[in-house]
Parts: sequence; C-alpha cells; structure tokens
Amino acid sequence: MTQPLLQSMTSQLIVHLRNRILAGAYAPGAALRQDVLAAEFGTSKIPVREALVRLQSEGLVNIFPNRGFKVRPLVTSELEEIFCLRLMMEPTAAAAGARLATEAEQQAASAALERLNKALAAGEWSAAGQLNRNFHLQLLVPRVQPVAAEILGRLHTLAQRYVQSHLQPEGRVKRAAREHAALLQLWTARKSARVRTALHAHIESTRGDLARAVGGF
Repeated sequence: MTQPLLQSMTSQLIVHLRNRILAGAYAPGAALRQDVLAAEFGTSKIPVREALVRLQSEGLVNIFPNRGFKVRPLVTSELEEIFCLRLMMEPTAAAAGARLATEAEQQAASAALERLNKALAAGEWSAAGQLNRNFHLQLLVPRVQPVAAEILGRLHTLAQRYVQSHLQPEGRVKRAAREHAALLQLWTARKSARVRTALHAHIESTRGDLARAVGGF
C-alpha cells in the first residue's frame, strides 16, 4: 500500500503547488523549501521532491544543485518565445479542429467558454486562467491532434503566470469575451480560414497587452 499512497500524495501535491504558482501565491524566484512544504502538507520530503521535479518538467520550477528549488522567474524573453510559438501553431491547429470536431466536441467547447465567462464575471482570476486554457485546447480537438494539444497545453500553462501576474485591467474581460464568442461562432460554423485569422489576432492582442504590462519585449 505504501507505493500507491505515495503516488496519490505526489499527485495531490502537484495540483496544489501548481495552482499556487499559477495564482502567484509563490512569487517568481521564491524558494520552495522541501522541509517547509512537507511539514505544511503533513508528509515526508519524498513526495514533495517528486512533485517539484514534475513541476520543473512543466517549466514552473527551477532546480539548483545544492540550493534546492525555486519558482521559475518571469522573463520577457520567455514570454516572447511562448507567444511566438503559439502564433505559429495554435491558429492552424484550431482551424483544423474546426473541420474535424464532432457535434459533441462543439458542445464541449461551448460549455468550456461558458464556464470561463462565469469565472471572469465573478473575478475568479485563478480559476479563469485554467478555464481559458481549457477553452483554447478544446478548439484543437485533442482527440485528433494529441501532440499539438500537449505542446500548446504546456505553452498555455507557462503563459498563464504572465497573464495572471500582470493583466486584470478594466475593459479586458469584456474584450476577451467578445473575441472568444466570435471565435467560437466561426469555429462551430467550420469556417476554418476565418478561425485561423481570428485566433491569430486574438493571440497577438493578448501578446501586445502583456508586452506593454511588462515593459515590452
């Protein structure tokens, strides 16, 4: 029973620590001490270390020999790379998704956007970040584009910290809601070329907001 319980604790720690990092509860560059976290969660340091190693593979934590773990810092060069990669991949993948989605997958995308809009309207920023990621990934139809979904899923996770740390200005929620609604309408109508154009513009506008917020690239 020891091994399954250990895996369960590690899985729970991954979720808790990931959410805290994405929400900004652990500041960029902050040390993540294994003994402190183990005491807080009432476990040994083994599952804590395993969770931190997993988060390092997701790009949220850095490991330093003899110095332990730290939250990965926010760097403008990384942000530029994230959004350049998204612009290269995501509009084309979403356009393909528009052609390939089943009716059930279209309904799932609509439901994902509804959950996102509710969270944004309530000012639930931490939840909204994950829900925004879920909505965008639904447009790819991961069933038929699993590799694209995996790569873009990681890019969205990395981008989420920048968005939540720097962007909650007045008017942005309404604009995002308009852009998402228009994008979903085109996507469910299977207008692939227009989906590609609309999503490229949406990603570029978000990139511009972040660039201004963090002082430009």
